[in-house]
Amino acid sequence: MRSIACRSLVAVVALSLAACGGPSAGSPDRGEKESRDETAAVLPGAVAAAVPVGGCFDRGPGDYIDAIERAEGSRSFRIHVPASYEGRGLSPLLFNFHGQGRTAEEQEAYSGLVPVSEAGGFILVTPEGSDRQWDIIGVYADEGNDDIGAVSEILDYLKGQFCVDPSRVFATGLSNGAQMAAQAGCLLPYHFAGVAPVAGIVYQGCEGPPVAVIAFHGTEDYNVPYDSAPEAVVEWARYNGCLERPDTQRVGAQAVRDDYFGCSGQPVVFYTLEGGGHTWPGAEDNTGGAGPTNHEIHASELIWEFFRNVRRTD
Repeated sequence: MRSIACRSLVAVVALSLAACGGPSAGSPDRGEKESRDETAAVLPGAVAAAVPVGGCFDRGPGDYIDAIERAEGSRSFRIHVPASYEGRGLSPLLFNFHGQGRTAEEQEAYSGLVPVSEAGGFILVTPEGSDRQWDIIGVYADEGNDDIGAVSEILDYLKGQFCVDPSRVFATGLSNGAQMAAQAGCLLPYHFAGVAPVAGIVYQGCEGPPVAVIAFHGTEDYNVPYDSAPEAVVEWARYNGCLERPDTQRVGAQAVRDDYFGCSGQPVVFYTLEGGGHTWPGAEDNTGGAGPTNHEIHASELIWEFFRNVRRTD
């Protein structure tokens, strides 16, 4: 596969990045000429030069669309690398999964995570699901697509392209994408340190090291009913060895936060948005989701505030 060939360039720095489908070091505008289905398309304005820095294969800050080839076809993903990225130290990485029927581009815009990436200094990757959805094993949309395998391979690919801190890889998403984020943490706990499901948390009988969890759900969510969330949160708290009863605080007129303490593993936090719909808290109204949006909290900022000091413990 071409992604494997790209990773091999870490050791063979004299080769042109063009061999991987990306721009050569001397052609910073090539990305504007490449089609979106290229393995390493660079969005206009991105820094395209690729040089090894500090032991990492550094492509520099900017916005990219890359892809890997798998048995089910090409799996593309959007990458935002913040301006502060220099390739001299390991950077956190956050996966951002879109909801059913949505696209990576829509999720990147709706979640508002690009400016948070800039402020927080983490790399943001927003993948495309198969047929605009994610297979959630044992839940629904289980059509045999190996989405977990695709995520694992995308992560391996990114580790070969950027200076990724393997102990600080996280996942978030909305709705079906929230379920995918939780599934990634559950089935790939040796890769993901934390998950942040928005309007769609699931628990699938996880095994392995603890995974930090911060979840959000509106009580007036008619796409993924709110009643499905508290039980899943409790299961995650048990998995992380937390005390059964959370500390509950009202953090807004319609926002309640449950903190699970005494965890032998990673922490668990759950935000209930009273009257909230199937939406991303803090997002602009009518730009995604369905129903009322809570503006007392900003999910994207809270997610990164929560993840900032989290590291995988295995």
